[in-house]
Amino acid sequence: MAGGQTRLIDNERELFASRLMYIPEVMSLGLRMSASWGLTHAAMSLLRDRFEQTVRFSWLAKQPDGSEHKKYMLYFYSRARSLMRDPSARRDYEQSVGSLPPWVTEKLTKEQNAEIRQWESLDLRAMATRRDSLPPLTDLQIGKEELGHHYDTIYAQFSSVAHFDAYSLQLFRLHETDVGQFELATDVHWPGLLILQNCQFDIIQCFEALNAYYDKDAGPLFNALLLEWYQLSSQMDSPTLSPSTSTPTPAR
Repeated sequence: MAGGQTRLIDNERELFASRLMYIPEVMSLGLRMSASWGLTHAAMSLLRDRFEQTVRFSWLAKQPDGSEHKKYMLYFYSRARSLMRDPSARRDYEQSVGSLPPWVTEKLTKEQNAEIRQWESLDLRAMATRRDSLPPLTDLQIGKEELGHHYDTIYAQFSSVAHFDAYSLQLFRLHETDVGQFELATDVHWPGLLILQNCQFDIIQCFEALNAYYDKDAGPLFNALLLEWYQLSSQMDSPTLSPSTSTPTPAR
């Protein structure tokens, strides 16, 4: 609906959307590949990222004006300046790439610094909650899907995997096989559940990209996909993203 992978983009808005969509597309592919190969912790960490990508993309797509887009783009300068703050980082950059642009080390006024850091002022939980209250892009169910309730079950829970804390170990335990042996693994429902949840994020994000940036009426198509997703979700053995509550068996 956007015109295929190979096309001439002569519209800044479409180019912006194509760049925004590329990263989630490859992350989604990486998640599905990881989960299908049993690399469940990698898929958990990627689902955390996919939640954040979907929230931030949706926040931009549902805005009534361009003020949040401006904040988003200005944050590039804040982030680049932060990364190059250390002299050793600047030295490594110049040795590998070349001279730094003058704006990286230019002294800014308090007002200028505040302007390029506006994107940081809204944390992810608040953004997800406020996103849910913005006017929908369609009156169909796909336009009413909420994301805020996923913050704790997906982002907060799988941040433990990304941060490598002790909670993530409980998701990886000794399981007895059919032949009476033991193997370290995650619960068997996780790969399918992670892939399924990722599909919902893909459906929401693709719909909003087409409606908000490409002026396509994608509601009927993606609403049908969402209803199919709900049907498949109802058939899952483990309907929620929750950790095992059993006590791990000590390894011998």
